[in-house]
Amino acid sequence: MLRRTTLVLVLFVVFGTPAAAALPRLAPPPPLPLPLLPGATQAHAVLSGSVVAELNRVRAARGLRPLRSTAALSASARRHSAQMGRRGYFDHDSADGTPFWRRIERFYAGRGFRSWEVGENIFWQSPTTIAAISVVRSWLASPGHRANALGRQWRDVGVGAVSLPSAPGVYGGSPVTIVTMDFGIRKR
Repeated sequence: MLRRTTLVLVLFVVFGTPAAAALPRLAPPPPLPLPLLPGATQAHAVLSGSVVAELNRVRAARGLRPLRSTAALSASARRHSAQMGRRGYFDHDSADGTPFWRRIERFYAGRGFRSWEVGENIFWQSPTTIAAISVVRSWLASPGHRANALGRQWRDVGVGAVSLPSAPGVYGGSPVTIVTMDFGIRKR
């Protein structure tokens, strides 16, 4: 039986501007409906939590503090994974061209903080059955992704995993699971 596995990893880190800098106020994005595979809501919550747990296990083995999962970064990551799957693209920027850090800022605002910084790792695979350890190992195998995953500066993290039975565009109509991990730190 032929199994096709596609893995693409991308890394970006953006150093935020001081809170005093004038940034336009962005409205929170509306909820995004997503057709998922049966049972996907619970399964993807488990996968997202498992990715954070696996990354924290790896960080602890290297003497790094664990990252805490936040609702804000998780919402940003979930929305981006869903958007990429529905629109058939794989990129940090939103489908409308909005830079990834602006998308994250809508959920994990930097206003009121002395400094703000975010980063992101993304992953996709077809077929849709994946394990958290595979996602984390893939990121650790890439120098840029490894730097993000093991970055000492990060305090917060959010993971959003989604699956679609058939995704357009770069996914070629195949079933796909997409995982986004957003990293962040805000200092007062």
